[in-house]
Amino acid sequence: MSSPPHPHLGRAVRDRRDGRLGTISGQLVERDTETGRLLRRRIFVRPQGGGIEWEAAPEDLVPA
Repeated sequence: MSSPPHPHLGRAVRDRRDGRLGTISGQLVERDTETGRLLRRRIFVRPQGGGIEWEAAPEDLVPA
């Protein structure tokens, strides 16, 4: 079972937790193997100007 990509994949976003700016580079979706129920969606954000990616919750990301 697949999940739709984050609606801002490849676009600039701001992390509401700390104000960092970056571009969503990908996501990892974890599902229960028996039921297919969504367990967790991990969003990876690459900082503008380079640096180490960080992980953010989808609800913490807003368009920049």
